Amino acid sequence: MLDIGKKHIGSPAVMGILNITPDSFSDGGSHRNVTDAVAHAMRMIDDGASIIDIGAESTRPGFLPVSEKEEMDRLLPVIRGIREVSDITISVDTRKSAVAYEAVSAGADILNDVNSFRDERMFECASEFDVPIILMHCPTDVGVVHQNDMVGDPMPQIISFFEEKISIGESYGIKRKDMILDPGVGFGKTMEQNVRILDELGSLKIGNPLLIAVSRKRVLSYLYPDTDRDESTILANLDAISKGADIVRVHDTKRMVDAIKGYRHKQ
Repeated sequence: MLDIGKKHIGSPAVMGILNITPDSFSDGGSHRNVTDAVAHAMRMIDDGASIIDIGAESTRPGFLPVSEKEEMDRLLPVIRGIREVSDITISVDTRKSAVAYEAVSAGADILNDVNSFRDERMFECASEFDVPIILMHCPTDVGVVHQNDMVGDPMPQIISFFEEKISIGESYGIKRKDMILDPGVGFGKTMEQNVRILDELGSLKIGNPLLIAVSRKRVLSYLYPDTDRDESTILANLDAISKGADIVRVHDTKRMVDAIKGYRHKQ
């Protein structure tokens, strides 16, 4: 059982992805209507998702940034719509502190910042509202991260990065257990570095919950050739769970939940 923030979440937990963007790499444009987005969230909850992660700005390679107003216009009605019908844990995927404040005020429970809280007002927001955060390893600003890859062994660099961010978070009064770590597969890393991260995942168990987000990413074709992206997502996530992952972030929640049930049965 994960004790994150004010909620207890079963572990391993499935985080369902709800993209309300026109240009996300896998399902852009699928859930931009508020009614459809809320309905999709409810389907994922019915399928067994413990967390819904809502994003309103794509960070795929070549993404176009959106304004704070546009992001809030997309995001807030969906958060409020889900809150009207469910108390599910909601994670909001944003790198903008103004959006974060409004999202938490609307009912979000977790801040998920792919830009690694470079804007320290994100830490302030989490501290003020006493909500957990997801620290994703992003070696440079997300606006340019896809232009250059890391150099060398990623593991010590990622651990050092996390320890620095955890120290900053603790200076804002955020508990270590409420800082979830995501090694950022696919963000500023070579294919070989992504594979090494997944192979050496256990070394990232440094006292914090660990989240893995590989769903439908390109590295899966490298790891599991001739396997469709959703099936390879399941295989990679089950391997990650065996190495200590606490949360897996996926598009196909039903297949992932069913796979975890089968995995547990075999243990």
